[in-house]
Amino acid sequence: MKWKVTLSDLNFDQREQKAVERVIKSRWLTMGETVERLERDFSDFIGIKHAIAVSSGTAALHLAMRVLEIEAGDEVIVPSLSFVASSNAILYVGAKPVFVDITGWDDFNLSCEDLKKKINPKTKAIVVVHYGGYVADMEEIKRVARKYKLFIIEDAAHAIGAKSNSKMAGNLGDIGCFSFFSNKNLATGEGGMIVTQSDQHAKKLKLLRSHGMTSMTLSRHKGHAYSYDVVELGYNYRMTEMAAALGILQLKKLPDANEKRRILTELYMTKLKDVDGLSIPFREYPRPSSYHLFPVLLNRIVNREKFMELLKKERIQSSIHYPPIHTFSYYRRIINRKEIQLPLTEYAGAHEVTLPLHPLLEKKDVILVCDKIKEILPLTLR
Repeated sequence: MKWKVTLSDLNFDQREQKAVERVIKSRWLTMGETVERLERDFSDFIGIKHAIAVSSGTAALHLAMRVLEIEAGDEVIVPSLSFVASSNAILYVGAKPVFVDITGWDDFNLSCEDLKKKINPKTKAIVVVHYGGYVADMEEIKRVARKYKLFIIEDAAHAIGAKSNSKMAGNLGDIGCFSFFSNKNLATGEGGMIVTQSDQHAKKLKLLRSHGMTSMTLSRHKGHAYSYDVVELGYNYRMTEMAAALGILQLKKLPDANEKRRILTELYMTKLKDVDGLSIPFREYPRPSSYHLFPVLLNRIVNREKFMELLKKERIQSSIHYPPIHTFSYYRRIINRKEIQLPLTEYAGAHEVTLPLHPLLEKKDVILVCDKIKEILPLTLR
């Protein structure tokens, strides 16, 4: 199908194409000087000491677990209303994910009240997901973490460029993790970044990223080293030079692109604020956002499947963010369902719809989507 209004799109032009061509002409495709430049640019942008490029946001989350020495017997608190990578990374190291509810219909970030209830002597860390680009209540989360001596891992996959009290998302906890997947505000296809202020963590992350090797291929190519040792059980989580070349340009475009997202989000909120049949989360949110997603919450009497199908007939793409992780077949097999009480998460998971939002959209596209929603909603009542 050829969509009239796409859910997301790549903010690419000839500059990205030429950047990739330059990398190919250089004959060096593996992690090298272009990756190093992206890491410097990214750390400057976030305002943090270390940025380590990796192959995906999932790789960043996995490495965060490793470097914080989270292991079997530990528990990590994580939202269920998130992409499954947020909790899969906990399982990768043998720890147990403990799912936390969302705050409410206006705020899909984790509930600080439910967070406090889930902490026990086995709890070692909190994974904070900044849903849709809206920064969670980090001041309260940090107070809780300090009280119980817990690590904070920020899953900032949605939140590049968002701030809280003048500090960037990703620089608000112990370690920040970013995704550069194709639908993200900064897109390289695959790729990610892990950031930290800790010299010790950065040193170990660089080892873990590349098989625990003490020297990289680029160093040996330049004659700076002739051999290497392996000092950690590491992984192949390296970023390619092509992805880094895209990332450098995407980072330059990010402030303007996020501003365009903000303008479109405000237009959506204005056009949909009085529409019967849905509500808009984050309408009066107190902290700046990167405006990654525009979610709406349908009323109980609206048939979501029919609503999305009617949008599809108008060639308007929509999605769901997210089916709650604890409801997936795999997770139902490995967790005690009776332990999980997440009523707000389950309602949001059953009634949320994500509308198109990206910097290539124009105001007329948003107006079209809103007009079609007003036509469609009365046809979707149960």
